[in-house]
Amino acid sequence: MRRLVKLFAAAVVGFALLAPPVIRAQSPAMPAQQPVPGWIFTPSVSFGGTWDDNVLLVNPGTNPPSDYGSPITPAAGLTYTGKFTRFSTGYSGSFVRYMTLTELNGLHQTLHATLDQRVNERVTFFGQESFTAAQTTDVLQLAGVPFYRIGSRSNAATGGIQAALTKRTTLRSSYTLRTVDFDKNLFSSTSLQGGHAHDITTTVDYALTRRLAIGGEYEFSRAIVNGETFAGVPGPEDRFNMQTATATAQYQVAAGTSISGGFGVAMLGAGLHHDARTGPEWRAGFSQKTGRGVVAASYMRSYIPSFGFGGTFQNQQWTANIRMPVARRAYVDGSFSWLQNDPLDTSQPSLQTKWLSATGGYYLTRWLSAEGFFGRTQQDSQRVGGQLERNQVGFRVVAVKPVKLR
Repeated sequence: MRRLVKLFAAAVVGFALLAPPVIRAQSPAMPAQQPVPGWIFTPSVSFGGTWDDNVLLVNPGTNPPSDYGSPITPAAGLTYTGKFTRFSTGYSGSFVRYMTLTELNGLHQTLHATLDQRVNERVTFFGQESFTAAQTTDVLQLAGVPFYRIGSRSNAATGGIQAALTKRTTLRSSYTLRTVDFDKNLFSSTSLQGGHAHDITTTVDYALTRRLAIGGEYEFSRAIVNGETFAGVPGPEDRFNMQTATATAQYQVAAGTSISGGFGVAMLGAGLHHDARTGPEWRAGFSQKTGRGVVAASYMRSYIPSFGFGGTFQNQQWTANIRMPVARRAYVDGSFSWLQNDPLDTSQPSLQTKWLSATGGYYLTRWLSAEGFFGRTQQDSQRVGGQLERNQVGFRVVAVKPVKLR
């Protein structure tokens, strides 16, 4: 069994290293460390250069312009670790200045916050917030959204509770409000609609042994997709419910290595563009932590609302990630995502989307690193002229200096 796990991990690592990336704001210039009690303030900045072969994000058959950009990314993070409380928040704003197409200069912003408040040994309340604003839709990495160079924003706010019912049984329940919004222009007024969703998720896990845990998960989602706008008049909203009930299992193969899976049923309520239907839902995952390195891969099949075209997609999603030191000061960082979105409304296009990234870095000092990266985004709507490709390659210098506040 261990040999099979090692072979699978090696395959994931090799695949992730070959995968090209979406440009991310930055990679951390310091390896992850154990939480330090008290307040920690972490300012950072990165700068470098990027060659983009499809700045307009259009079909490559139209001979799109390419350009060289100079991104500057200031960021700051704040964390607090106490006896009963853990809090962290951070902001990153990446400004890209192009050499030729200066009218496309823009700012990519991300904001996140998490809070864990332990009431006693059994009960913990938690909250999370994540916001992203960008000038193109490809960097949002949302399923069912076509790629355009238009302003886009997404936000997810979560609150919930985790409780140890017994020594072996754990209950976790949460509520999440997700919103997606797009600028109004020639593209978004006819295609990209936006909307929001209310998600309620409850999971129960029971530890059969020290290595094996089984459980169940129920998720209810209420999706509201904005109506398509014609002549400045918005159409009716598409409102529908989605429910999934899944049996889950997780097994710890060895120290730091685990596999997980789930199988259940998904029930989709009727909407403006689809009838009610029921289908299978399943997932599988693998993760391995070795020292400072992490390797993970997952697969999921489910129904999702389409905040781009409207209606609903049947979604399949593969993901793989790696963060691994390769020498005393060198490291690699890679990720891959593949999504297949098939609309229930046959008049809508299907989407096959890929995001790939690879970064190689070297620690010049404990707080300064130099990185080279390569990124690729690709999408195919299975229609004439519906193929999009964007490649980005470049370098950056990243400075991160944590400071303990008294």
